[in-house]
Amino acid sequence: MYPHNPFYVLELGHDAAPGEIERQGRKLLGLFEVGSTKAGTYTCPLGTFERDETMVREAMAALRDPRRRAKESCLVSLLAGAGEETIVREQDSPLEDAFLAGGYRGL
Repeated sequence: MYPHNPFYVLELGHDAAPGEIERQGRKLLGLFEVGSTKAGTYTCPLGTFERDETMVREAMAALRDPRRRAKESCLVSLLAGAGEETIVREQDSPLEDAFLAGGYRGL
């Protein structure tokens, strides 16, 4: 479990659009500039944690990288309850269909 996932730091869902990520990051940085206490903490499924401007900037930078974004999104979706079983089933479905088409019925 990783409480400092960029999606958690920015308090966004794993399916957030790039524009939404930028807006939320700028909003949090603006709150830090005016001294808001709300910007200093975030809540995720693992609890409540402190954040600073550097964490927000690093989270924004991480989510600009498509590979890193995909990795972090996968981790968040697994923890959020998408469930490993659902993901495996979706990935294996084409393979299972191919085996069934070839006459394979399993053990």
